[in-house]
Amino acid sequence: IGKNAFYKCSKLKKITIKTKKLTLKTVGKNAFKGIYKKSKIKVPKKKLNAYKKLLKKRGVGLKAKITK
Repeated sequence: IGKNAFYKCSKLKKITIKTKKLTLKTVGKNAFKGIYKKSKIKVPKKKLNAYKKLLKKRGVGLKAKITK
């Protein structure tokens, strides 16, 4: 996911991530910074905790719901 892929996309409310291969190196620094504050992000069940940490580091707000 590019460096500023969804940067300031304030209308981005729902995201579904199907891959289990995301890492800090593969997700750009500001990739999710500025998306809708209460966005809903669906991730693979086995990667829930890891992706929560990763996405928060990449700009997802505290009010966003990250679920399996």
